[in-house]
Amino acid sequence: MSRWNAADAAHLYRRAGFGAGRERIERAVDRGRETALEDIFSRRTHEESLVRGLRPLLALGQIEVLAAWWMNVILRDTAPLVERVTLMWHNHFATSNDKVNDVRLMHGQIQLFRDKGLGDFRELLHAVARDPAMLVWLDGNANRRGQPNENFAREVLELFGLGIGNYTEHDIKEAARAFSGWGLDGRAARFRDQYFDAGSKEIFGQRGNFDADDAIDLILAHPACARHIARRLLTEFVLPEPTAATVYEWARILQEEEWNIERTLERLLRSELFASPAARRSRIAGPVELVAITVITLGAKVPARDAMRGAAEMGQSLFRPPSVKGWDGGRTWIHTGSWLARHNHLTAVARAHGERVDLASSYGRPAHRGQVPDAALALLLPEGVDPSFQEVLARAAAESDDLDDALRRVTGLILTSPEYHLV
Repeated sequence: MSRWNAADAAHLYRRAGFGAGRERIERAVDRGRETALEDIFSRRTHEESLVRGLRPLLALGQIEVLAAWWMNVILRDTAPLVERVTLMWHNHFATSNDKVNDVRLMHGQIQLFRDKGLGDFRELLHAVARDPAMLVWLDGNANRRGQPNENFAREVLELFGLGIGNYTEHDIKEAARAFSGWGLDGRAARFRDQYFDAGSKEIFGQRGNFDADDAIDLILAHPACARHIARRLLTEFVLPEPTAATVYEWARILQEEEWNIERTLERLLRSELFASPAARRSRIAGPVELVAITVITLGAKVPARDAMRGAAEMGQSLFRPPSVKGWDGGRTWIHTGSWLARHNHLTAVARAHGERVDLASSYGRPAHRGQVPDAALALLLPEGVDPSFQEVLARAAAESDDLDDALRRVTGLILTSPEYHLV
């Protein structure tokens, strides 16, 4: 594994959370990789004030308020890995308030991901099958004996558990029968025996009087399930397009770790694969990720509502994924409209120097304009950049009116460079 340096530390904090400021990066370099990993895995709880502050907000019944609250939790950076994994599951089990239309149910689902997202995936999948928001989103309420609704069965096979090509239409129909009977009693999930299809069913070639738990267990036992979840972890934390061999290897490790997401991630973040050059700056940052990394790395004081709206303008509205597939990510994040939104939001952060952010402090107090490019690059793009871009930054600093102007100009150029949007 490569010698531990600032670029390594920045890579770790960007992937296992939402970035880190200069002082945290310097401490990580001084204390070593293992101490940095301990820091990431030990920060698991949020300030009590954040939890208390949510209760009156839920009573307002406004999804934008809840989204701003979640963005504030992310920006406070008290449990970065927890929130990174919660955001991943929000995209994996994509559920939109546009149909659920209940802020408390949406918060309940996100809290489920927060509570169980780093634990045993088997427990999480069982819990999602009877999550109230999911029952509304994929019509569990309408799934009854004699009138099966296949929406949840189809998505748990195609998107949540196995992936396309690993099941048949017959499996969907039979699984839908197994999932019948669950619905809502107020805001709580309830099993209603009178609506359950207790007859014999055949799923993946196995026959029995399967219920919802049995169907989930059959999905988990399918060899494609571990591969599907391993791929999700790899694409979120390491590489956008892992090889089949890599997916098989990490599926084996996931099962070896008894489906525990935290233990699997610990091994993944310590791996040669994670530290490899191929994994560095290989993913296009999603909007929430990009906004959070920028704010946390620079120590900016951006109101959570502004950050949430900025991410929405870039194409990612929390609690409103575009479909049950979630956000496609990758190159789909970048198009004319979204790039303009990224440019405008990040330029505004750079221009806020002296108001909402102290860029001089962020970069370790450069003494004059000429030191700004190197200081800014050391924090924002520590892996290095093309010499031609360094020349652009040096010229911008030299042509600035003063140190503050140089800080704004250079930061704006870096934040809006293609390299910065890769994490």
